[in-house]
Amino acid sequence: MIKQLLLSLLILLSTLKAEDAFIFDKASFFFEDDIYSQTDEGYSAGSKLSFLYFVPKNYALYDYVFSDEEPYYSYITFAFVNQIYTPTDTQSTQLQVDDRPYAGWTYGEVAIYRSYKDSLKSLALQVGMIGPASHAEDLQNGIHSLIGSKKVNGWDNQLHNELGINLKYTHKFLYEFDKIAGVEGMFLPFYSGELGNISIKATAGASYRFGWNIQKDYGVTSIDIGGDQGIPIYGEFDDMRNKDWSFSFNLLAAGSVVLRDIFLDGNTFGSSHSVDKETLVGYGGIGFTARYKRFMFEFIEIHNTKKFKKENGGHGVGTMVFSWLF
Repeated sequence: MIKQLLLSLLILLSTLKAEDAFIFDKASFFFEDDIYSQTDEGYSAGSKLSFLYFVPKNYALYDYVFSDEEPYYSYITFAFVNQIYTPTDTQSTQLQVDDRPYAGWTYGEVAIYRSYKDSLKSLALQVGMIGPASHAEDLQNGIHSLIGSKKVNGWDNQLHNELGINLKYTHKFLYEFDKIAGVEGMFLPFYSGELGNISIKATAGASYRFGWNIQKDYGVTSIDIGGDQGIPIYGEFDDMRNKDWSFSFNLLAAGSVVLRDIFLDGNTFGSSHSVDKETLVGYGGIGFTARYKRFMFEFIEIHNTKKFKKENGGHGVGTMVFSWLF
């Protein structure tokens, strides 16, 4: 299933390039891990390869999804994503009944965007597999073998195979501040909603960026929290590219109301390991973004409050994003 998803994505991308239906704008690779917090538990690791295209034509699909009260740019992204979740004790082969289930989630994502002068709307469709078909066990233990870490032994207790389908809508807003001693500032509040057998939740929050020659886009955070790929602001992205460099510090605060989380609630169909989740989860993050000409590097460390009742405190995950502008 996963091989077919990746092959289909590559075929689709090559077809789009050949027909010049879309204009290739940026490629990004996300790598997330809790090693920055010196742990290997909870949301243990994630990776995402994403391709951003500018859409020069007016496609009816965008008009059905988004309203257009003002001038806009349209974009689309294609991504391949893997996320890995483990309990605290990864050496035991026994089921950790009071800790979260082992789970892998590997999926393809297609997202469409409308970028305005002061807001961004996006709708993402995620389709993939939970369980052994995600190959999360192979990926995690393969990486551990390469870096000389201990093998994770409890994957026989992971969630069962299940097709995952999720929709996510995000709306961001942009407020720019006048320069103070040469320092620019941007405030980016947002809200999002997710619906599917993977997750049902609502999230609201904001990020604040301050620095020099701040990139003219709506920012990048983590894969799950407002995780857009730096969609350009309408009418201003070319100005950013004309400057050799940019740098900003980034702050993030957000909160979620969680009605379903398959990684805690267990499989939708049939019996599986599960834990009693927290309905309210808070997030706080700090990081930076640096660009030199066409290469961009971003890092943000995000800490969350407890996600299930018996969790021993919150958890932190670091996100690195490597991007190349075309």
